[in-house]
Amino acid sequence: VGVYKYNPENHSLSKIKDGDLRSELAMSALGQNWLKEAPAVLVIGGVFERTTKKYGERGIRYVYMEAGHTGQNVYLQATALNLGTVTVGAFDDEKVKEILGLPKEVLPLYLMPIGKI
Repeated sequence: VGVYKYNPENHSLSKIKDGDLRSELAMSALGQNWLKEAPAVLVIGGVFERTTKKYGERGIRYVYMEAGHTGQNVYLQATALNLGTVTVGAFDDEKVKEILGLPKEVLPLYLMPIGKI
């Protein structure tokens, strides 16, 4: 139980925080209780500076596009595994960052609870 960060270089997870934070996430998402009831919650975040450094202001659009593509792939994989998910966009960015201990440059874009249908 905890918060894990995906490392794309070696396709691994690193634990960055201990504890079950789903209730706190649900509260940061305007009381959307399915977040605390889901077995897992994926948080998709973006670091805009990485993309805007190369593409300028247009990079902002690219970050949102990539987040959408990622969310779509999560939906497809969840369906293939007979699981359910939903994208949650109504949440307090700063509270989510605080709860998860995200670095200041990471902006949370989606919360995606995942569980059995």
